[in-house]
Amino acid sequence: MLLTAVIITRRSLESLIIAIAVGFIIKCGPLLFFPQMLDAILKVLQDPNLGFVILICSVMGAFVAVLDRSGGTRGFGDWVASRVSTRRGVLLGTWLMSLLVFIDDFLISLTLGVCMTPSTDRFKVPREMIAYVVNSSAAPVASLVPISTWGVFIGALLDKYMDLVPGQGLFFFASTIPFNFYSWPAFFLVPLVVSGVIPVFGPMRGAERRVMETGQLAPPGSERIAMRKSETRTETGGAGVETRVRNLLVPVLVLVGATLFFGVDLFKGGVAALCFCCVFYSIQGVMPVGRFTDACIEGIGNMLFPMVFTTLAFTFNQVNQDLGLIPFLIDKAAPLLSPAVFPLVIFVLLGLVAFLVGISWSLYLIAFPLVIPLAMAVGADLRLAVAATVAAGTLGQHCCFYSDGTILVSAATGCDNIRHALTQLPYAMIAASIASVAFLIAGIVSVPG
Repeated sequence: MLLTAVIITRRSLESLIIAIAVGFIIKCGPLLFFPQMLDAILKVLQDPNLGFVILICSVMGAFVAVLDRSGGTRGFGDWVASRVSTRRGVLLGTWLMSLLVFIDDFLISLTLGVCMTPSTDRFKVPREMIAYVVNSSAAPVASLVPISTWGVFIGALLDKYMDLVPGQGLFFFASTIPFNFYSWPAFFLVPLVVSGVIPVFGPMRGAERRVMETGQLAPPGSERIAMRKSETRTETGGAGVETRVRNLLVPVLVLVGATLFFGVDLFKGGVAALCFCCVFYSIQGVMPVGRFTDACIEGIGNMLFPMVFTTLAFTFNQVNQDLGLIPFLIDKAAPLLSPAVFPLVIFVLLGLVAFLVGISWSLYLIAFPLVIPLAMAVGADLRLAVAATVAAGTLGQHCCFYSDGTILVSAATGCDNIRHALTQLPYAMIAASIASVAFLIAGIVSVPG
């Protein structure tokens, strides 16, 4: 229903509202759906996970506005332009930088989007392309590193649902990383696309054509979701202030360091980085406290659309949970499962659900208690089963046009989230196809005899 509404209206927010309403009509009936839907939204707003995402959006919106006003963004763009002479170089540099901030997909998305988009703009790179590079370097990277937030979360779930000694789940997760057949190709496809080994095709080719013919870097409608609401703000922000690369690099390093110091907590790291910026810019005479506060408020306001969109996405996820979508599908698929095809079926089935519903961590909460005992019952390789589940959640976070990861990447790069998802999807499907074949082969090989 949601995808149909998007195709017809080309409007993601309105389509999400329609899909939520239809879900509650199915659940409660046409007479009671409206109050039930409002109650669900109220419940979702009390969800700590949504609260964390809203706080991240607010803090990072303020952080980006402050960097712009300080002249740091423009200074960093000048510095990159003086050292990188090609669009291929700046895109490959963006891809490689993800390995330095691997600890969290949100941190990767926001840091790379904020730092690198002004630089790619100078080389006339479509916003869809930089969004693809950033997004393919976010969840895929975080899901392949055991000391990332993903690793810690998944490890804790495995401790619980596999009845392991606390801490052993993280080691088990690490043993599944070589078998995450979606994240590896999704990540390593990026340099092949950037270098032209895999040609630009499909909707991405249309984005390249738009830039060549009109010079318009961002697709229509991007201003609604962009963290920077005006291109002139990016270029003239900090008018009369000397542009200095340190005004971006030092705060970003503080952000990464503080996030690590506070136990990989991006909210606390972001607040610490904002406090540092207030002092750092005041000492330089770049930004008095009053102007700093104004920039923070403006930046938070710029993130209003992503916050509303994320709230609706969480509500859509909630109604699908209430309808029992994942348990229903797994229950129907169970009689068809054998050890050989188990990893493939789990990846395809849960990957489709994750893509349609836009979930990753929520998928793990629902799926692991079902997948792990089912894998044991049919005699499937447990490492492959866990890897297939992790890969499916990564696909959902990476590809869905209303997942929180896609929304943050779109906001950070200033690219309409539907256009970002549509231009990225063909390349993601290449990775998914490779993963499907790999899970099938691995499942067959894992069967004794």
